[in-house]
Amino acid sequence: MKRIIFILLLLGLSFAGAWAQESSITNDTTMVLFHGKALFEVPDISSISSEKRAEALLRRFKQQAKSPLVNTEEFTVHHDDQLEVSVIMSGSEPLCAVWEVDAELYGARRETLAEDRLEKIKKIIEQCRKDYTSESLVKDSIYAALATLVFLVVWFVLRLLCRKEIQAIDKKFAGQKMFKLLDGNSVVAINGNIVRFVRFIIMAWVFVIYLNLVLSFFPRTFNLSAKLFDMVSTPLINFGHGFVENLPNLFALFVISAIVWFILRSLKHIFNQIGEGKVRIHGFYRDWADPTYRLLRIVVIVFAVVVAFPFIPGSSSPAFKGISIFMGVLLSLGSTSAVGNIVAGLVLTYMRPFVSNDFVEISGLRGTVVSRDTFSTRLKTPTNEIISIPNASVSSNHIINFSRLTEKGGVNVGTAVTIGYDVPWRKVHELLIDAAKGVPDVLETPPPKVLQLSLDDFYVQYKLIVTTEHPERRIPIRSGLHQNIQDNFAKANVEIMSPHYQANRDGEALTLPQLGIDPE
Repeated sequence: MKRIIFILLLLGLSFAGAWAQESSITNDTTMVLFHGKALFEVPDISSISSEKRAEALLRRFKQQAKSPLVNTEEFTVHHDDQLEVSVIMSGSEPLCAVWEVDAELYGARRETLAEDRLEKIKKIIEQCRKDYTSESLVKDSIYAALATLVFLVVWFVLRLLCRKEIQAIDKKFAGQKMFKLLDGNSVVAINGNIVRFVRFIIMAWVFVIYLNLVLSFFPRTFNLSAKLFDMVSTPLINFGHGFVENLPNLFALFVISAIVWFILRSLKHIFNQIGEGKVRIHGFYRDWADPTYRLLRIVVIVFAVVVAFPFIPGSSSPAFKGISIFMGVLLSLGSTSAVGNIVAGLVLTYMRPFVSNDFVEISGLRGTVVSRDTFSTRLKTPTNEIISIPNASVSSNHIINFSRLTEKGGVNVGTAVTIGYDVPWRKVHELLIDAAKGVPDVLETPPPKVLQLSLDDFYVQYKLIVTTEHPERRIPIRSGLHQNIQDNFAKANVEIMSPHYQANRDGEALTLPQLGIDPE
């Protein structure tokens, strides 16, 4: 009868004890934690997971520790070679079953492993009862207070040391000029950030140790203490293992980065030489050097990323792939106009409709080309205003380059006046051509010329055309022409009919400016 009861208890423990001999060790194991101590690991067995086995054991250990009627000296081990199991019993109640898979996990005999676990269970239950006494709680409270005091002292001392170090560096380097790219204030700022970061890391670790220590003093928080330390240490350990395992990949990334850096430095030096005119390639213009280098740099970097991608830690993980796809979709949706401007900038670069310092007209806007960047072209107007035009707009509109004409004789600048029929046209031509003399930036060759544009009802329309090599000074040149025209015509007693007048001219005064000149 006892034999039958014993077998039924075993079946209740494992839900499948009859098939235990057919089970095998899996990679899934769970550590049994009780009263802040890691006792032993249990693997999966048959249809029961290791987590469920650990939970059942923890529940039975708590019941035994709380019961004042349980005497740990009465714990025994029963071995059943037929079922290939050893059971630790508390009287007639089973506490823990040790199967062959448990023995295989530790590489020991089942009987020996069961006896070892019996001693561990007895010690931990006795210790648990002892820790729940009033004397133990008072003692643990004192230890917790001392630990808190030590933590505050460490925090104060570390904070004081960091402050002293920052003040010492600030006193030594603040306001000093050290290197071209790094001055004393930068050293102070960098040092302050590094010290604060190191202080944060140290204090975070000290706080975790302090919290883990305080929790371990009290019986009710023993398990939480063990779990907290495991939660903090496991990611760091995994990171360390991952770092060591990925050292070959990191070395490969370092080599690829070094090669790319050398190639880019070489390309930059070559194209700088071309841009400065020290190296000449037939058919390759100097202003192509910088954009060509930028284009090649993008190609080299993209090729390097493709080569380095398999060596990036975590590149094969689903999360990394998901983020890559998301970033690709984001770029494709949000960079349509940006890509259009980049392509248009490349087209403008190699078509060369204009270069820097050319005076151009784009979509009705006139100005000197200050720069042509990746996304936009900037013009400086004659009124000293900077206008940025997207490259896509520049390439899709007509462009007038006035500076290109200066290479072939200059740019024409003209102004029109209207003179009455009573003045001979030859005299008007003479006065207009004479007005072009002395105006700054007006060329003598080709000489100024006058055209008669129309014969209107009240006047003849004349246009003076001069040539200049400075199209960006069209407004000052035209202003100088207007000043000389007014003076010359006033001296010659010739009336300018702009605006025209409709009046009876018998005996009326002429509409001439008062320049202190007596008409003859």
